[in-house]
Amino acid sequence: MAPATELLDELIEEIFFRIHPADPTTLARAALVCRRWCRLIADPGFRRRLHEFHRVPHMLGYSCNTDEGFDRYWFYGNPSRAALFVRTSSSLKRVDMERTRVLDTRHGRVLLLQPGCYLCVWDPITKEHKRIGMSLPNYPESWNAAVLCTAAGCNHLDCHGKPYAVVLIATTRDLIITNRIKEMRNSIYSSEATRWSETHSFVQQPENHLDLERSSPSALVGNALYFVLKRKAKILEYNVSTREIHTINLPPACFLGRRIMLMATEDGSLGFATVCDSKLCLWSTADKDVGWTRSRVIDLEALLPTRALKSPADVVGFAHGVGFFFIKTDYKGHFKIDIKSNRVKKIRPVYGSNIFPYMSFHTPALGAVAANTCEGSSMGASSA
Repeated sequence: MAPATELLDELIEEIFFRIHPADPTTLARAALVCRRWCRLIADPGFRRRLHEFHRVPHMLGYSCNTDEGFDRYWFYGNPSRAALFVRTSSSLKRVDMERTRVLDTRHGRVLLLQPGCYLCVWDPITKEHKRIGMSLPNYPESWNAAVLCTAAGCNHLDCHGKPYAVVLIATTRDLIITNRIKEMRNSIYSSEATRWSETHSFVQQPENHLDLERSSPSALVGNALYFVLKRKAKILEYNVSTREIHTINLPPACFLGRRIMLMATEDGSLGFATVCDSKLCLWSTADKDVGWTRSRVIDLEALLPTRALKSPADVVGFAHGVGFFFIKTDYKGHFKIDIKSNRVKKIRPVYGSNIFPYMSFHTPALGAVAANTCEGSSMGASSA
């Protein structure tokens, strides 16, 4: 039979597990109570078990680009600004980053575009950042990029400090036939190799107009990244392992002109959301033989404030795993909708287009404290 102290430790851990991931300061305060609690919370095994208990990282904040005009020559000097809303205790603090744009957020990292044709991979939790020169062809017609963790066997509950990759896809236009994409190129930056891989090119025939929508977030489903395309009812599929590129048709033309948000569904298939006739429509590809299936329809008029839908709304963000959708309305601003509980919350003013949720765990880093701890209030703690 296990000693009573060991059983008591397990019970204390079970209580700590039930502290909401969005409230890391409560764990830090608990560590100040006594040596024993500090030792439990500082143990790496506790952090791992805490993440496994909650299973899905929490949305610690979100980012957006606060200007609408983002042309392909932005990185040569046009002004821009990214706004990051990060959680501090129970509130969100706004941080502005001048001449910077958010391109992607995934696995605890944010991918930024900075002047001089540079990308920056930033981990807001550890404060680590890496500036990367972009591997773009001359005069790109369109491009988009994504960041993802590449650690073998990672469950993506704690990707901080692990290897990652940046996937960059760009198109070039035929200079003779100006309305046709000449080729599509892709290259991958590896944090382990600290360099870009050899560029792969794909001649686009007979496909035309496969311009990438750079302001729209990508979606990772299994081993494939998906990107929104302009002008046609198609999306781009990029297999990270084989580096093969395919296009997938979207449902018929009623969605043309409406913004779509790509996502991974709860069952691990590809999906997307769009707003049509004041309804948030969720589509999925769970049955490949059938193709796209409309899996759910949510009446926004029943959820949003009166007159919020005075003009057409758009879906502008999705927080994977927690089921949060961000809806933009011209009249009442932006709203966060929890489709699991139908809760609606108006978020702080956002003047950009798409919203990039930041998903991660934020637990106290107490290793040094536990090694040098004293009883009671003389102890200190830091968050990481």
